[in-house]
Parts: sequence; structure tokens; C-alpha cells
Amino acid sequence: MEFISRVDFEPRRLLNKPEYGILQILEKITREIGGGHRVMAQTSLGEIIAPARGAGSEESRNLAFRSINSKRLDFLVIDRVGLPALAVEYQGHGHHQNGAFMRDAVKREAVRKANIQFLEIEAEYDATVLEDRIRSALRPSLQRTERRRNVV
Repeated sequence: MEFISRVDFEPRRLLNKPEYGILQILEKITREIGGGHRVMAQTSLGEIIAPARGAGSEESRNLAFRSINSKRLDFLVIDRVGLPALAVEYQGHGHHQNGAFMRDAVKREAVRKANIQFLEIEAEYDATVLEDRIRSALRPSLQRTERRRNVV
């Protein structure tokens, strides 16, 4: 509290303009397809995945978790029960600087091992093609949601 009291704070933009455009597309598609999906922005990987119990040693699990916990996904689409359905990374202009490739490799591999769809969007994209890619990536999640409804 001592350090907080010494300075003033100001709000910061969560998303830049191109990222906000991606958010709008993701929200549009999730509304269209239904199923109760929601879009989250700047989501910590450590909040949505963790090393599986019994996978490797406790030390390995701790180190793996520390490797992902400080990483954020640009966007996450969750299903109607709050499970991750689609991880989205926007590779904007200037993205390939300052070790971004390795950070994304860590995200990509951790998300793959958690069986979550992963979608990368380049800086230059066609909105119609992107919408189709999002629909396709969310299809497995929609099928799981439908199976859950039929079981209940």
C-alpha cells in the first residue's frame, strides 16, 4: 500500500485499434452461432490451463506453470460452462520483435497440449475469411455443447 499511495494512476487501453476490430468480429460470430459462448480479452494462461496432475514431477509441473502463468492470450472464447473453446492470437504489425515468436511458441504448445483450438490472425486479414475460420474453429466446441445438452 505504501508504494501505491506514492503515485497516481491512469487508465490504459486494453486493446489497440486492430485488436478491437478482432474483438468485434469474435463477438459477432459468437452471437451468430449461439451456444452461450463468450469472448474474453487479455486472459492469463495460468487462469485457464494448468499442468495435469501426475504429468511429470512436481518440480516439472511447477516450472511449466511458471512458464505459462505470466503469458496472456489476446482473446479467449469460452463455452457456456466457462471452459476454453478457442484461443486467439493476433499477430499485428511489429509482432515479430522482442522475442514474440518464442512467447507465442510457448502459448501455442501449452494450449495444444490442453486440447484447446488455437487460431492465429495475421495483421493483414480478410474479415470474411476470418469469420469462416472462427466458425470452423468453434465447431468442435459447439458439438460438445450439444452433446452436453442431450445428456442432461
